[in-house]
Amino acid sequence: MASEPEPRDRWAGRPDARGGNRGRWAAAGVAAVGCLGIGLAWGWGGESAAALGLGAALMLFVTFWESLALGWWGGLVSALVCVAIAAAMGIERELPGALALPTGLVAAGLGGLAVRGREGRLRERAEAAAGEAGVLRGELGRARGEVAALQRRLRESERLALVGTAAAQVAHQFRNPLTSIQLYVQLLGDELRRLVEPERTDALGVLELVLNELGVLVEITDNYLQYARLPELEPAPLDLNRTVGELVRFLGPEIARKGLVASTRFAEGLPPVAADRRLLRFALMNLLKNAVEAMGPGGRLRVKTCQENGSVEVHVSDTGPGIPPSERERIFEPFYSTKESGSGLGLALSRQIVEKHNGSLTCQSMVGVGTTFIIRLPPHAQKSESER
Repeated sequence: MASEPEPRDRWAGRPDARGGNRGRWAAAGVAAVGCLGIGLAWGWGGESAAALGLGAALMLFVTFWESLALGWWGGLVSALVCVAIAAAMGIERELPGALALPTGLVAAGLGGLAVRGREGRLRERAEAAAGEAGVLRGELGRARGEVAALQRRLRESERLALVGTAAAQVAHQFRNPLTSIQLYVQLLGDELRRLVEPERTDALGVLELVLNELGVLVEITDNYLQYARLPELEPAPLDLNRTVGELVRFLGPEIARKGLVASTRFAEGLPPVAADRRLLRFALMNLLKNAVEAMGPGGRLRVKTCQENGSVEVHVSDTGPGIPPSERERIFEPFYSTKESGSGLGLALSRQIVEKHNGSLTCQSMVGVGTTFIIRLPPHAQKSESER
């Protein structure tokens, strides 16, 4: 579709030339009026010339101020009126005829300058207003985007709050029966051990499967309950090297059963952190379990501690399949899981615990290479002797 032609300035003769050309045409018009008065003065002579001289002087004053107030049309009209009135009055001996020429020229020049100055100022003001309008439009667009993002977050928070409350209530109803079932199954195991072979081995194998599934259910319900009502921290100085080492040794049988290789590297002189031992152990154990579950036989689990940029860090790395970028952005969201089974709260709860310790939990991953989770915590502030 052809676009409409740009409006053309009838004075400038081409688009986008209104400001400067209009002022020049206005000045030319005022000058023409001045020349008309001068010609009449020289043609009539004598007293008429003196009248034209006074008319030109009036033209100088009125044209200048009318041009400022009304624009170049007002200047032209006032100039014509002044010349006509002065010629008609026939004032004698006020100004010599010789002054009509310079006075008319000065009037024409100053009238044109006034017009150009006024239009230039108007053009500058219009450009400044257009620039300010553009800035305001940009700020308004950014503000609208921020408001929309906040509204989305609010809706998501409200949804998660409702889901979390409902899940916590359901988990609470399940927790006590599951604990009782675990206890009875363990008692049943004591009775089954009295059986003779091969019945005893078969029965204990089935019983172990039942206990494992019950353990999964108990862990899921505990996650729901903890996420909905994370207890208050009870911080105390904690040695991360020792804590991480204990957890890796605890997972040793599972690591060996899956045919994995585990290695640790602990930084010497690592300062302690102020942490709730039970909660931070839960977060660390969740990361270690996720790494073990992500790998098959021959996988490598690497755990290290270090101090970087004033923070105490724990790195948990695996050689699993990695996490695609599309999922990497969501793995810390509550109730989101890449596994077929699970609550989808493990990583969300781990991050919540770490952030409550004024730390951070981040993920680095490459598909086909592996994944690394990094916990960063502030070191425990040691009190001086004067503060104790």
